[in-house]
Order: sequence, then structure tokens, then C-alpha cells
Amino acid sequence: MTLLTGLGLPESPRWHDDRLWFANWGTGEVVTLDREGRSRVEFEVPTWIPYSIDWLPDGRALIVSGQEGLVLRREHDGALVTHADLTKLGKVFNEIVVDGRGNAYVNGGNLVLVTPDGQATQVAEYLAWGNGMAVTDDGATLIAAESHARRLTAFDIAEDGSLSGRRVWAGCGDGVPDGICLDAEGAVWYADVPNQRCVCP
Repeated sequence: MTLLTGLGLPESPRWHDDRLWFANWGTGEVVTLDREGRSRVEFEVPTWIPYSIDWLPDGRALIVSGQEGLVLRREHDGALVTHADLTKLGKVFNEIVVDGRGNAYVNGGNLVLVTPDGQATQVAEYLAWGNGMAVTDDGATLIAAESHARRLTAFDIAEDGSLSGRRVWAGCGDGVPDGICLDAEGAVWYADVPNQRCVCP
């Protein structure tokens, strides 16, 4: 069943506040869709492509402004401010995930940790086209999709947010992992766009 048409390139889907949120690439819009299929533009960001979204524990949104190498923060009054400047840590950034401590992980060619106070540090390098990421419910493991390597890669998360123990979480065979998520039982699913399927490896 089709719920919404006329979009640019919807990316970074998140379920938040009982609505589906996504970044509508090519428009600068962050759009939501409710259970009845009603959509609305929640806010706009000053970028085009790529950008992605997640939320701090206090409810403020973080937005990756990919081409600009910035992480923006949407305040409770709707104002957009710079949360972190990543320009010295890479070129184009893509996906974001926030853990329960308020640490944000942002990927591109490298993987960057942004602490709640906006300090940015590279914590891993040489991701083969980093795409979706997820943090396990216990906050102990970060899983990242490496599309060009056709694998999901896991890291152990330390108390300070740093990463270690890089390892293959799952090989994807002929699959090309893009966005990923954890289901209610903790299983990892990824979207495989070229093969038009969702996979639980």
C-alpha cells in the first residue's frame, strides 16, 4: 500500500513520537508521516544531500549536514545551531546514530564520535562506503553497514564513547547493506536497495 508520493529521495527513516520521520533528500525537508498516512514538513535544513537525523536523549534533534561537514542541533524552540564541526575529520558525511548517553556517531569514509558537548573525535577509519548504523539496546555495540564491502561491521562501545574490537558482524553475500535497524528482539535488519529486499542476516 502506497502512503505517500511525490517525494525526492527519502532517507534516514526513524520512528519517533509516534510518527515516521525521514530526510527528504533534494528538498532540505525533514518530513513526518503518521499512522493514518498524513504527512507534514517538520522543519527545513540548509543543505541538499546527504543529510540524516536522530535525537538526543532530551528530545533535541541532531542533523548531519553532509556536504558541509556539520552536525546541526535543533533546539526546543526550533532554532538550528551548529552542534559539531567535522570539517577537519573528513569530507562528506552521511549517517548518524545517537546512543543512550547522548553520544552521536557519524560516518562517511571515517567514523566520528560527537560527545554531548559537541566535541568531535575520529574513532574508526576506512569504512567502505559507510551507510546505516545502529546501537544495541544495552549500549555496548555499534553496528555499521559498509555497502561497498558487503558487510555489517561491529565495534565495542566504551564508557567514554570510544570504539574498539572492530569485527565483521555479518557478511552479506551478494547483498549491499544500506540502512539498518534493530527489531524488538534485537535482530539486525538491513535494506538491500539493488536487490529490492530487506534482510536479516
